[in-house]
Amino acid sequence: MAFIDSIYEKAKQNPGRVVVPECNNPSMMRSCVRAAADGLAEIIFVGDAQNCWKVAAENGIDLGGVAIVDSNDLAYQQELLEKYAALPAQAFSAKSVEKRMKKSPLYLALVMEAVGEADCTFGGLDTTTMEFVMAAQGTLGLKPGVKASSGMLIMEIDGYEGGQGNVFGMADGAINTEPTAEVLASISVSCCDTFTALTGEEAFCGFLSYSTDGSGNSPSVFRVREALEMAKAQRPDLKIDGEVQADAAIVERVAVKKVKRESAVAGHANVLVFPDAAACNIATKLIQQFAPGHSYGPIYQGFNQPVLDCSRGDTEERIYDNVAFCSVMAAGVQ
Repeated sequence: MAFIDSIYEKAKQNPGRVVVPECNNPSMMRSCVRAAADGLAEIIFVGDAQNCWKVAAENGIDLGGVAIVDSNDLAYQQELLEKYAALPAQAFSAKSVEKRMKKSPLYLALVMEAVGEADCTFGGLDTTTMEFVMAAQGTLGLKPGVKASSGMLIMEIDGYEGGQGNVFGMADGAINTEPTAEVLASISVSCCDTFTALTGEEAFCGFLSYSTDGSGNSPSVFRVREALEMAKAQRPDLKIDGEVQADAAIVERVAVKKVKRESAVAGHANVLVFPDAAACNIATKLIQQFAPGHSYGPIYQGFNQPVLDCSRGDTEERIYDNVAFCSVMAAGVQ
């Protein structure tokens, strides 16, 4: 069974309520309606209801299997705000959220999730990553102990025959451009937990660098080493190691030559933490272009409740797949 098929099965077993604040986008609408029809999720579109129906009619999309929350329904907004204000803690005040919610369906969707009327917020075709992250962080807040939110891509490489399988987690090319050692440590821990929960496989996390075990010395290498020590101290139960070059991280033959010590991770890594967003973003986009396979996400991590932000260039098939991930995340994976 392909990895994505296992995600479909998990989603169908417990379909989550996925709230989508981009119901003016035909590609988003078609993919979400199809996902709802296939039993992957319960879809809730949020936006101007009249315009939502208009876009659907113009594009031949049947909205019979989804719910629509009208962003012009002020009475419902007030009901949500009262529930939001009663929460034990909020990153933004209710008054601040009210102003944003009246202007943006994204904030309305996130407030619905915050108060329990949805399980996962999904968007990204019409929203930048920064806009999505700032809205989620301000509305939902971060989990206790998490230093920063992060995004992990799941890459499934067709034909790859490494001992760790052909599914890899790669982070963070989405949110943290130049992470500190503390943030890198937090990213690695989040990635391990998310990878294991989504795949059912134990995470073997490698901190990547141009250096392996001291072969290079520069500020970026020192930061990675510091992050490794922090991550190990924070979660000694996880298999995390570094600093290691990419080939030594994933190829056992190379690891034997370059890593002159015992390591459960070297040569077997299935979670790759890059030193900064530039390295991760470049690497994952090259893989998407040159290697046959599929990529999913980025899966956002660290928030109090699950969210998923797709790329503005995603195909309808990738949007459909990401709805399935939303359902699985809504069942308790984040």
